Amino acid sequence: MVTVSNIAYKQYGNCVQLSNGAFRLLITTDLGPRIIFYGETNGENIFYEDAQDLIRKDGDYFDRNLPGKGAWHIYGGHRLWKSPEDLASYYPDNAPVRTEFVPNGVTVTSEPESTTGLQKSMTVTMADDGSVCVQHAFYNFTDRASEPVALWGLSVLDKGACATYPLSTRDTGLLANRNLVLWSYTDVRDDRLRIEQDKITLRWDDVAQPIKIGMYIEDPIRVHTKGLELTVTYDYAGENAGYADRCCNVESYTNDIMLEVETLSTLESIAPGQYKYHTERWSLRKL
Repeated sequence: MVTVSNIAYKQYGNCVQLSNGAFRLLITTDLGPRIIFYGETNGENIFYEDAQDLIRKDGDYFDRNLPGKGAWHIYGGHRLWKSPEDLASYYPDNAPVRTEFVPNGVTVTSEPESTTGLQKSMTVTMADDGSVCVQHAFYNFTDRASEPVALWGLSVLDKGACATYPLSTRDTGLLANRNLVLWSYTDVRDDRLRIEQDKITLRWDDVAQPIKIGMYIEDPIRVHTKGLELTVTYDYAGENAGYADRCCNVESYTNDIMLEVETLSTLESIAPGQYKYHTERWSLRKL
């Protein structure tokens, strides 16, 4: 049985807690939309928490375009962004969210963004076995169609995480059956990145040089961290459906602080007054 309650959590303030007794999850309400904790009820958080505010972005763009919104902080946990990535992706989520309780969970919704006109929300529910469904949503609050955007769910894992991304083994004859997209700062010789016939592995290590990779895959992502295995499944629409970053529906980033597991929706314009959704499902088990 899942319980839903209100608690305060560290510097993040008021949160909604979902728990089945064995596992718990915390959704922030003083900022967001954001999930800040997922793990065993009496155990550690598998997500990174940026208690020292090591990762932030501010400067002239924020002063000119976002007066009064403050700097963007990574905070940690799981967040919703827009892709393709640009400065508008870093819209600060420092303000309280609107909260609506649903069976075994909650919907948290931000105010519309002044730069994009998009309103972000997450509906987060927990099943009796402790697995979690996260439905991300963009709502176009303006009277014009949005630029083509993708919903981008980013889970920031704490130090020590190792993520495995399965590659297709289908025989597609003369056609390609997998892709690997590399960012300019990625060194393919780095020991943290391992490419095998049927999978790609990216692991955290105490190395400051970042790595980012992207790919199109359809099978669950598996992350080993803190004695647990996190399984992430996600919506996908087919490799020809139109994804950002050279056809990536999954991306991953790591540095000496954390490791990110990221999934993306297709890249589409959103009509005025319409929603676009992207769903992830998480489960944890002890190794």
